[in-house]
Amino acid sequence: MLLVLLSLFFQLTGNNPQPENDLRSLHWGMSSKEVQAVEQTAPFRITDTTLLYRQRWFYNFPASVKFAFVNDQLAGALYIFTDRHVRAQQHWDEYQTLVKTLSDRYGPPSGDYWSWNYPLYKDRPERYGDAVLLSHLSRSSIWETARTVVTLEMSGKPKEGIYTVISYAKKNDDKK
Repeated sequence: MLLVLLSLFFQLTGNNPQPENDLRSLHWGMSSKEVQAVEQTAPFRITDTTLLYRQRWFYNFPASVKFAFVNDQLAGALYIFTDRHVRAQQHWDEYQTLVKTLSDRYGPPSGDYWSWNYPLYKDRPERYGDAVLLSHLSRSSIWETARTVVTLEMSGKPKEGIYTVISYAKKNDDKK
């Protein structure tokens, strides 16, 4: 009974509530060492300003994760998706699934941008993957939370393939 009363007291008094995680199990401002402790495995590559982890997951999608630090404080991260599909349309379908996944978590995107460099496939949704691969189309979607800007981007080049990336960036605290 005492534990129940103490729990209720701390909930009502707001005894230093922890903020929600900004990404994964991390908070903006964590040091490189703190991020490494949470990730529990050694990074693939370490620099003064980044940590790169391979063989991670974003829901059901394999990805590398690159954490960025400013003055040894976590300020951003990239999920770089590593699946290489046989058909370009599979990348497009994966992008659509990622939009739904992020929308389920953060609500509808605040921005959804389609950039057509050449309109050959503009009226043919079944060929949008090919349009991305040929650099005819790139797409990005943006979500915002109180502390974070989340951007999903997809682009491609014929000789390099299609790349899909999610970036998480700490919002600037300056109120000017």
